[in-house]
Amino acid sequence: MSKEYNERIFRPGKQLHIRDSWKRNAAPLYLRSTVNIPGRLHFGVLDFTKMAPGLGGGGLGISTDTVRNQISVKISSKPGSCTKPSCEHLVKLFCKIVGYNADNIAVDQGEQIKHKHSGFGSNVSFNTAVIAGLNALFGCPFSSDEVWDIVTQNYVENTPDGENLYFGLDTGVGEACFIYGGLVWVDARYGQGRYVGNVNSENLWVVTAVGDRVKLTGDILQQYGEDETLSGDTETALVASHFAECERKYGADLKRFIKNKMTPALLSNNLPLVLELGWEMNQMSNMKVLEGIYKTEVLQHLNVYMQEKGALYAGMSSAGPGFFMFAKDESCARELGNCLEADFGEYFSGIAVGKAGTKMSIDLEPSLNNHQITRAAKSKAVADYS
Repeated sequence: MSKEYNERIFRPGKQLHIRDSWKRNAAPLYLRSTVNIPGRLHFGVLDFTKMAPGLGGGGLGISTDTVRNQISVKISSKPGSCTKPSCEHLVKLFCKIVGYNADNIAVDQGEQIKHKHSGFGSNVSFNTAVIAGLNALFGCPFSSDEVWDIVTQNYVENTPDGENLYFGLDTGVGEACFIYGGLVWVDARYGQGRYVGNVNSENLWVVTAVGDRVKLTGDILQQYGEDETLSGDTETALVASHFAECERKYGADLKRFIKNKMTPALLSNNLPLVLELGWEMNQMSNMKVLEGIYKTEVLQHLNVYMQEKGALYAGMSSAGPGFFMFAKDESCARELGNCLEADFGEYFSGIAVGKAGTKMSIDLEPSLNNHQITRAAKSKAVADYS
């Protein structure tokens, strides 16, 4: 289903994209669902020619529990309340799909990803948590695949005025990381960024760090103003210019690399090989594209330095400037973190060590009037996200 963007900026509840196959009647079976969801690292866009508002581009990514979002979706005695326009929008979307008309759904933000606009997926984790939390509250009328589809087809972000919305840039990678776990790959050749698969990443450790925008910002991003971030209008403009230029430079090589090397490694579920190939991918994908947006000499030095220090793979997530490194165990991860702090502490702070590839989890508070029904539904909801 293609999207039609009648208005670039719109109010919550407008421009809903609903497939007929999603429509089914459902009502809440629980009093509350609490969603704990990690952040995500997006380290490889597969096709920059498809980057536009809505789905496209595909890519590689994985979750990180070094950052976290938590929301609570509940039945409220008061009219429904939400923390932000995107929340109100997604609640209206879900309720319209399932034919639920009561205005008694409230969403509370418990814990938020602290480092927004750093590439850790604060917005995509929130959107996924809202829809997944609603799905659990209603007894899981939708499968995991359908939850992924609903969120990705309705990926919205909040405007700076705190009242309106716009369709953001989304590849579907972040949502798949939270729902399926493991190292996720979404191939843009299959429809509009259709979810394809994931690679087992059990026991993979990750180090994340937050870049100093002022010290890392390069010439390209500085042209858009002081303290500018790679989001909103700036991101859209750069996709149309800088990203397109990078596609002309590296696109053909990247496509051959993905077809001949990366795809076979992904299909064989070979995580060590996928991560090893990541270093080669850095010469034609995200890390190369971000050169100039952030200081080129720093990014190039990081890439060589962390490989020499034994990182399984390292890069900058999404539009950055959040940086990450993978390690085989906690000890190696902490050693890599110490190296980053010692030699790049001028540019990075907030260094954290955690596990990669974990899925979101959902806790349910059952309705006192519906024990028998909710017991079966709870088992299904917990199984889907554990």
